[in-house]
Amino acid sequence: MKKIISSLMLFVAFNGFAQLVQGEINIKEQSKIELTAKSNKAVNLFADFRENKYPIHFAFTATDVPLNSDKKEVVQFVFSTTIKKDGKTIGTIKRSPMPFFPGDMLMPIETFDVISVLSNIQTNTPETVSEIPKGNYEIILEAKPIGVKGQIASSTLFLKIN
Repeated sequence: MKKIISSLMLFVAFNGFAQLVQGEINIKEQSKIELTAKSNKAVNLFADFRENKYPIHFAFTATDVPLNSDKKEVVQFVFSTTIKKDGKTIGTIKRSPMPFFPGDMLMPIETFDVISVLSNIQTNTPETVSEIPKGNYEIILEAKPIGVKGQIASSTLFLKIN
């Protein structure tokens, strides 16, 4: 009986540490970054990200994640973006779950839908397409694992539009 109880306790103890994910999202190797936009056009900010002036780096490790049919660890994540203007939340977007292998990778800005939210804050005419209203923006990028314990540290971009 003691062996059964000891085995059960050992199983519970190991199971408590199972399936753990830890990691971070960084922009230009920082968890918080401040930018003053050179223009008020979202498309120009998009170009800066595409030209890798502000690389987004996503890295995570996984412990005891079950292997898929290819014998590889795969974790699904929901990427979300929260945008605040002058301290007030103006938009939150969550993407459909996306599978990733543990490790580190560069992520395109499109993963977080930042540009689409910023370019549609106001109704623009063809002459003012993608204009962002003046103000101070806080853009929070997050990744949440599905079905696995742990946390990915978020990243915050403070953007000033003059």
